[in-house]
Amino acid sequence: MLRAAQLDPGWLIGADVQQLPASAHWGADLFVLEADESDSSHLAITAQAAILTNIDLDHLDEHGSLEGITASFDAMLAATDGPLVVCVDDPAAAALAASHDAITYGTSPAATVRATDVRLSNGAADFVVRWGGVAQADAASSNIAVHLPLRGMHNVRNFLAAFAMAQALGVAPATAAAAISNFAGVHRRFQVRATHNDATFVDDYAHLPAEIAAVLTAARDESDTWRRVVAVFQPNRFHRMASMSDDYRDAFVAADVVVITEIYASGTEPIAGVTGELVVDAIRRAHPGARVEWVPQRDQLIDFVAREVGPGDLCISMGCGDIESLPDEVVARREELSRGR
Repeated sequence: MLRAAQLDPGWLIGADVQQLPASAHWGADLFVLEADESDSSHLAITAQAAILTNIDLDHLDEHGSLEGITASFDAMLAATDGPLVVCVDDPAAAALAASHDAITYGTSPAATVRATDVRLSNGAADFVVRWGGVAQADAASSNIAVHLPLRGMHNVRNFLAAFAMAQALGVAPATAAAAISNFAGVHRRFQVRATHNDATFVDDYAHLPAEIAAVLTAARDESDTWRRVVAVFQPNRFHRMASMSDDYRDAFVAADVVVITEIYASGTEPIAGVTGELVVDAIRRAHPGARVEWVPQRDQLIDFVAREVGPGDLCISMGCGDIESLPDEVVARREELSRGR
């Protein structure tokens, strides 16, 4: 949006955006930084504007509790000398928005910048953005139609966040809306990696319960005709699973088949009794009728998924570890099976 407005922003972001030359760039006007609460480094940034998308239970080794995480974001907003944009659809974030006089966004009627008439179809979202009280907003013309070529309500909200901040920084609404109409997305965000014998294989970075639920919900828009959605999840970090495994119990309800594999350590030390099977047990307790498979070993996982996924199925592998390469490995195994090996 900033580039479409003929600005020269710099950026440092945690993923590869397909239409940017790199994940980091030094510009001349503004600098866009993706901050991280995992090690409280977001509190070391002197920002002139900030977006808060949501507050979720994570990184308890750093913050101790949800209250600790919330307090860290409260401090971040208080230290920001400029526009604040906060999601009002997230209860914890909304509470901070009220105390910091932030511009709010979401689907709630209370949002300053709001999406209405949302239609999710053909892997995209079409909706109307309505706003008021934001710099550049004209009371006589405070709505605009948007086509977002990304799946899911979570991406509608992400657009609203960027749109609200762009307006606050002086970008015209029409410029911001037009800039997103051909957005090609981000690496490892519902990324179609392969199709094989009428089965589709998607890779996604989702690794927290709300993220997984959002991705699986996004897989079922009104035009989708998948026979089944097969979700494959690689849990991440032993201490996270030790404290949060039960929080995954409802994350997979939109999947027809759930496959859980072993924990990816991400530099953490093993904890006795803590395995990916804790997630399996949590799902089975909450949803006794769900089909949940525990396949801890990688070679077994590749073979199981290769045989399980059939024509018309969508297979979504999720996690922030080496699960990223699973679609390629599964397709290679399916090729072997087709040759009788």
